[in-house]
Amino acid sequence: MDWIRQAITLLRLRWIGPVRIAAYGWILTFASLVSLGPKWLQAMGKDGSDFQAFWAAARLTVTGNAAKAYDLSAIEAVQTGLGRPEWFAFVNPPPFLLIVAPLGWLPYPFAWWVWVLCGWAMFILMARRFVPGYTSAVAGYPGALVAAWHAQTGLLVSAVQAALAVLFERRPFVAGVFTGLLVIKPHLAVLLPIAFIAGRHWRAIGGAMFGMGAVLAVSWLVLGSDTLHAYPSSWQASRYLMDTGSREFFLRQCTVYAAVRLVAGSGIATVAQLLSAGFAIWVTWSVWRKPWSTEARFAVLFAATPLATPYLFNYDLPFLVMPTIWLAAQERASPEHGWRRLQIMGFYLAPLLTRAFALPLGANLMPWVSVLMLVAVVRRAKRNGAEGAYAA
Repeated sequence: MDWIRQAITLLRLRWIGPVRIAAYGWILTFASLVSLGPKWLQAMGKDGSDFQAFWAAARLTVTGNAAKAYDLSAIEAVQTGLGRPEWFAFVNPPPFLLIVAPLGWLPYPFAWWVWVLCGWAMFILMARRFVPGYTSAVAGYPGALVAAWHAQTGLLVSAVQAALAVLFERRPFVAGVFTGLLVIKPHLAVLLPIAFIAGRHWRAIGGAMFGMGAVLAVSWLVLGSDTLHAYPSSWQASRYLMDTGSREFFLRQCTVYAAVRLVAGSGIATVAQLLSAGFAIWVTWSVWRKPWSTEARFAVLFAATPLATPYLFNYDLPFLVMPTIWLAAQERASPEHGWRRLQIMGFYLAPLLTRAFALPLGANLMPWVSVLMLVAVVRRAKRNGAEGAYAA
């Protein structure tokens, strides 16, 4: 029937070209910026925001009490002083205090905007260079919006990930230095050593060791030994949440461990996560030993990253825009038959949609989307490698 054929044609998205992609991306960007207003009001209300922990830690740091950022009673006192009944533990490593410290001199309502907008700008500036021509798609990426709503670290960390990927081919040592900066979120860097060793990128490895050492040394010199010694106490808060977290807590996570734990308990979830991490490591090692393009290899690495860690939230996922737009660029350059464009659109919207439907569905589907994305990226990279198409 004609209407069935028309529906199939519509859903295959062959009608979406570069102009429409750009237009839709800017529309999403505008809508995202508008949505920040209500989220800011929510952050100022009784429910508060994850950002409270960062601001409170910054406040303690600029008043000469950086070590107290890891003291639960001290961090609670600063946050409840805002008139918020809810408070959040600060669990980030000491180098992160150097990043957020300037926010301690700002009023909390204004600091929220500075943190979100500066993080978003850095993310856009770096990620847009991974595959040129998709600036609006990067700016309007729903995964970035989730990070902005929570005023979390996802935008900043993803900007660092994008920077190291963009610089890697021309300046591997500098890219390695950016890798060392990921000490502020180490579980998002777990596959990078595997990739660098597999590809024998020794300059990048040297840069990573230098960058990590420099960041830790500066943290020690500026913040003192007491802060470094106090940091391990924050692990207790993280361990407590993982051991006793509510159903809602694990539904907000987007890892294989969290998904399996909800239905089968922690023991089986641990085994499932080990298998998932092993799969991610194997794929990364295999791909990085091949002479494929830098963009293709990083697309695989970033797509595999969510499968390699047991602790990850949807607001940590802005970096997935890079494998997504890489797939979009490949589809534009060499279209495939079937439903590839609809699949790519699904990947693009997934960080937001899986988070939005996690509580109503009683399941966060993002881990399984990550598996599909990794398979799609590897498949396309393999095809490009077979054809000798190494460019993005």
